[in-house]
Amino acid sequence: MNAISLNNLWSYLQGLSLSASNQRWLGERLIEASVAKTASVGDEKKIEKLNALFGAWSGTDGERIENAIKESRQADYERELVSMDE
Repeated sequence: MNAISLNNLWSYLQGLSLSASNQRWLGERLIEASVAKTASVGDEKKIEKLNALFGAWSGTDGERIENAIKESRQADYERELVSMDE
């Protein structure tokens, strides 16, 4: 929503005769929705990272994956750890 729409919404809400408990209820619902939306964005990023990792191994069988892991350990490659909670 743009600033004008938000101002119109705020004016509308102020025009309603809401009790203090109704205002609190409305505020809590808005906060819950915001938290849920923020959490879903974070989950989408995690899923995107996991799908990228999965895509690197798509079309290969378990034995090839196991051999690739063993080879990388034998070669003593430096490993980069990627946090899933960025």
